Amino acid sequence: MNSVPRDLRDALADDGDPEADRASTADKLTVRTTRCWSCKSLPASGNKLRYCGRCETAAYCSKSCARADWNTHKRACERHRQAHEESLAAFVAHGGRTKDFNKRVDDIQSWFRNVPGLFNEIEPLAWSHWSQAPIISVLASDTDVDSSSIQVEMIPRSFWDEDPRFLDTFTAAHREGIRMRFGESSFSSSTKYLCVLCCTQSTSMALLTFAFQANGPVRAVEIVEALIAATRPEDLTDAFAWFENMLPAQPAQEILQVIRNRATIVHGYTASQGSVPIPTRALNNEVAYMMMDAMDFVFDIHLTGLRSATHLNGREGVICGMDPANSERWTARLDGGMYISVKSANFVPVRRGDYRRVSP
Repeated sequence: MNSVPRDLRDALADDGDPEADRASTADKLTVRTTRCWSCKSLPASGNKLRYCGRCETAAYCSKSCARADWNTHKRACERHRQAHEESLAAFVAHGGRTKDFNKRVDDIQSWFRNVPGLFNEIEPLAWSHWSQAPIISVLASDTDVDSSSIQVEMIPRSFWDEDPRFLDTFTAAHREGIRMRFGESSFSSSTKYLCVLCCTQSTSMALLTFAFQANGPVRAVEIVEALIAATRPEDLTDAFAWFENMLPAQPAQEILQVIRNRATIVHGYTASQGSVPIPTRALNNEVAYMMMDAMDFVFDIHLTGLRSATHLNGREGVICGMDPANSERWTARLDGGMYISVKSANFVPVRRGDYRRVSP
């Protein structure tokens, strides 16, 4: 598949805790962090992380973790301190108050995390370009209220490490923070990626390190592309397993039951309770859409095989969901704004570049 240069499961076969794949895998921030830099754990309920008094960047859940990490952290502590001071100075120069600096960075991270589908969009982009050691830049306007201004861009290391145009985007402190993160002994672009969250009208920035999830959005798009390419039983089985692994138990079982019911009622397939239906082109299209919808991704299609509206064959658009007036059909919004009701056998999923989240 074009978007996945190698098998994610091979790359991460010996990495991590399967339960951790369900949660955010961000560990460090340039200025603030949510996890202990030593044990990678969240602080216990009611407790707060302790920050290094020198650089105010490294954070630990306990004194013992701080001591255990010191031999590693001391090599970069001064550089972190300088980057922190430069970021703080730029923040104050743009009218911010010193006491608000840390909260501002925390607020940026929280705002971006609450954008539906954003981090699902970012991970496949980072994975498809992992060999270029990229950073994923996410920019938004400070006045954005509905996430409509967000711009996601892949910046390969060959650009950010050498091209002078990079200077126009990030401050010296930000660039140093990025280089330090790439220079960490534990960082590998085949298992982790960097994401920079920025607000375009200020100097506030959050730099996060993520680990690729073995059962996350990259695996999902791999399954989706297999579903729309063929009608193999193993692909539908993989889709069922993905829902069970990535969604809470009750929503996962509700979706799987919807698929089974549609296989029987709409597509004429009968099967024993709890089994995976026999795949068909129409059913695979529907399951692929449901997976994309679970990640808040756009599902692009073009129309084909229409008999009563042949003039629409070849038109492109997006699937918006099931037709509330007809359980056998789906609502599609065609390019140009026209809405139509169509059977899943009459649309073919298409790719329009990188996967993208549904716009607000």
